[in-house]
Amino acid sequence: MERLSKPIQERSDVYDVIVVGSGYGGAIAASRLARAGKRVCVLGRGEERQPGEYPNTLPEMLDDLQVDTPEGHFGRRTAMFDLRKNADQNALIGCGLGGSSLINANLALKAEDRVFDDPSWPQALRDDRAGLEQGYDRALAMLAPMPYPETSPPLPKLQALEDQARGVSGARFYRPPINVTFEDGVNAAGVEQKACTLCGDCVSG
Repeated sequence: MERLSKPIQERSDVYDVIVVGSGYGGAIAASRLARAGKRVCVLGRGEERQPGEYPNTLPEMLDDLQVDTPEGHFGRRTAMFDLRKNADQNALIGCGLGGSSLINANLALKAEDRVFDDPSWPQALRDDRAGLEQGYDRALAMLAPMPYPETSPPLPKLQALEDQARGVSGARFYRPPINVTFEDGVNAAGVEQKACTLCGDCVSG
């Protein structure tokens, strides 16, 4: 399969736009600028992963883990699982072509309103809930997320989570919407997309 990425030695000398990062924000910005006729360079860190190149075992996963702590950095700087450990908060992000979309299981949950009660969010965003909803609607129309179908093969982990929820008073179990297609066809962007094969690469990388 042909690679999307190129080694830095093959870069051109001149671009109209340089986009740093190939995750959700960077990828969309680069795509729209390129369609507008701009010469775009996308800079990112990490590796491009093709189907079959994701870690499938615990040893492989550990080899693909880097940890950044106040005490120092451990692991390969191109490892896909990038754990940032800090005093107050830890973050796990993806390192590679596609950014954190490599490891976030394609979840498409909207943030609850109470999230934006936190004054650390920019005031302009907190005051424009209608604009935020419009953005959600546009994303949902393009990505068409859906829950894992009841007609698909049963998943032991999903069943275990449902069983656990039954034992918690007031708990509500539901299958969250995910940006995965379960039938072959053309998606909203006009691209032919194959059905999910249940390989798990969207979670384990």
